[in-house]
Amino acid sequence: MTQGVKEWYDLAKMDLGAAKHLEAAYYPKPLEIICFHCQQAAKKELKQ
Repeated sequence: MTQGVKEWYDLAKMDLGAAKHLEAAYYPKPLEIICFHCQQAAKKELKQ
């Protein structure tokens, strides 16, 4: 794995982690923000 790919992968993991945290920690769940972080994670995974 090249350094650039690893950086995008790490950023995607952080976005997914933020989505998981928001889903677990908040009520009512901020679905728009959770979906945004999931979408960003997917985009970053595809950039690799």
